[in-house]
Amino acid sequence: MAFNDLLQQLGGIGRFQQIQVTLLLLPMLLMASHNTLQNFTAAIPTHHCRPPAEANLSKEGEAWLPRDRQGQPESCLQFTSPQQGPPFPNGTETDGVGATEPCTNGWIYDNSTFPSTIVTEWDLVCSHRVLRQLAQSLYMVGVLLGAIVFGHLADRCGVDAHSHAGPCRHPDWLCLQSGPVPAGWRGLCCAPLAPTAVGGLCAVFRRLHLLLVLRASLQKELTMGKVQASAMELLRCPTLRRLFLCLSMLWFATSFAYYGLVMDLQGFGVSIYLIQVIFGAVDLPAKLVSFLVINSLGRRPAQMASLLLAGICILVNGMMPRDQSIVRTSLAVLGKGCLASSFNCIFLYTGEVYPTMIRQTGLGMGSMTARLGSIVSPLVSMTSELYPTLPLFIYGTIPVAASAVVVLLPETMGQPLPDTVQDIKNRRRGKPKRQQQEQQKQMIPLQASAQEKNGP
Repeated sequence: MAFNDLLQQLGGIGRFQQIQVTLLLLPMLLMASHNTLQNFTAAIPTHHCRPPAEANLSKEGEAWLPRDRQGQPESCLQFTSPQQGPPFPNGTETDGVGATEPCTNGWIYDNSTFPSTIVTEWDLVCSHRVLRQLAQSLYMVGVLLGAIVFGHLADRCGVDAHSHAGPCRHPDWLCLQSGPVPAGWRGLCCAPLAPTAVGGLCAVFRRLHLLLVLRASLQKELTMGKVQASAMELLRCPTLRRLFLCLSMLWFATSFAYYGLVMDLQGFGVSIYLIQVIFGAVDLPAKLVSFLVINSLGRRPAQMASLLLAGICILVNGMMPRDQSIVRTSLAVLGKGCLASSFNCIFLYTGEVYPTMIRQTGLGMGSMTARLGSIVSPLVSMTSELYPTLPLFIYGTIPVAASAVVVLLPETMGQPLPDTVQDIKNRRRGKPKRQQQEQQKQMIPLQASAQEKNGP
């Protein structure tokens, strides 16, 4: 790729790139907290039916509440009439005494842990508890729409902002900023620019030569490219379509299983605050291990192993007894770490598989597919109404199936980035070395220019 080669010739990553990455990391660190906010804003506190208004005494109110096997009030049932004596464990009796019905007067919530949530505000419990998952899906729909709308606006505003920032790079910028300085001292602000005038002319010629070489290289890439940077080209071109379908399944499976785990923290039977901290802390070692595997074994083994291991952890978790909270939490943390590694790998893998002409479009489509997975994931948790562990089996099966798709993708470690669809075809035929040699020949004038610039 011409720009990448030019950047390497000019010194590679510099202070500007480091500052840009640092500034971009700050909002990204907070993004995951927003996506998992519903663990707290939609938490389900302990609750039971509110007795009728006339049952104002606590002892009389308890007469309306059947008890479960642990002796706690049932969450969604009340007696049809107050019971005298000890309550029945199951809330029913053969002669009709102790018959139960759904809550008719609302619920009473335990506000000791969560003072207020959307569940307590809108009574999203019992027959309405599925609406809680719908709220998370609607949030993810907003994330998807925001990415589409504001991504387009960011491109437009970014170009405008860049054009406004242009004068700041002008050599006379320092003189323009000397306005607040007293008149007798303003000349000192511009005086240092005078000795650089002659040297500046030489630098202009060197940079002009570099730009001409870059322009010729880019023009060659544009003429060689046979695709347009549009999403539809991902489906029209057979080579790109195969990559798009495989990568889309990886994006979907990773996001689908990831949000299936992190959005059900109350189901592990431990402190929701503690497990949130553990889930957040596991990302750092997981991505470190992922980095080492990616750069030692390759992208394809890292992607396959992360998805496969994550799916296995979720499936085993679904088969564990509910009272084994420590084991279930450990499996969930390991699975979440593997999914974080999968995200880390899929971003890099997607950028290296797609050709330059459609690379950003491919990354955008992959991210959109991930958003679809995060939208569907909360809806799948509604299947727990049919069978309590059914969602975990679904969350585990999808990444295991997706890991098999990785074998259809090429290994990109140590390979030059493809510029065109033809480069992808050549890579499949084993021609990357010859292509890399041709690129190096094209960069000989660039290397000479860089040496001239850095010479004595």
